[in-house]
Amino acid sequence: MNKPLIYEPMTAFTDLLIFALGLYFAKELYGFYTAKLYDVHLYFMMVFFFMGLAGLFGTLSHGIGPHFSDGVHTFLWRMTLYSIGLTTFSMLLGGLYHVVPFQTMEWLKWLPLIGLIVFFVLITKHDDFSTVVWFYIPVMTLVLIMMLYSWLRFQGDGTVWIIMSILVAFVGAIVQQSGFSIHKHFNHNDIYHVIQISSMYLLYRGVLVLKDFG
Repeated sequence: MNKPLIYEPMTAFTDLLIFALGLYFAKELYGFYTAKLYDVHLYFMMVFFFMGLAGLFGTLSHGIGPHFSDGVHTFLWRMTLYSIGLTTFSMLLGGLYHVVPFQTMEWLKWLPLIGLIVFFVLITKHDDFSTVVWFYIPVMTLVLIMMLYSWLRFQGDGTVWIIMSILVAFVGAIVQQSGFSIHKHFNHNDIYHVIQISSMYLLYRGVLVLKDFG
């Protein structure tokens, strides 16, 4: 029986869109960072870069992964999950630099790094997407609380866009975990990717005007 060239074409295509959009937003934010030197722009630039990297590995894993050996396919899948972890880690740091003074961040920034190391260990032992969700949801909830605080307390620029982005991302995670599909060629992963692209745009709009604490 002939193997298809692309195993999950729609999933691979939507992952490819995430890759392209992630790199574009990262490039734009790098320009803002070099002009204003805000740490929030640096870390959210990393968010989009690693999000794009996850999209690239996802494209390879879902598209042509089954053509490779089990070892290579497992490597691609784990690199996808590691990239999502790095995305979440960068998101947390970006949010913290917005609501926490720089002096406090000098020691506080090490705590997310410890969390990231724990995540890497867990993914290496059990590379299931549910492991990512259990790491992703608490971190994103914390970032959401930080943005809500900034919006209510200081009317922080860009926070409304970021709040909407996180809420949309939560909807995407729920859809992905539910297994809901519209069509056999547009499954829960494809829907999740489309929702994620919308979340990326909202996040980008917010980060453009976000500032460091004070």
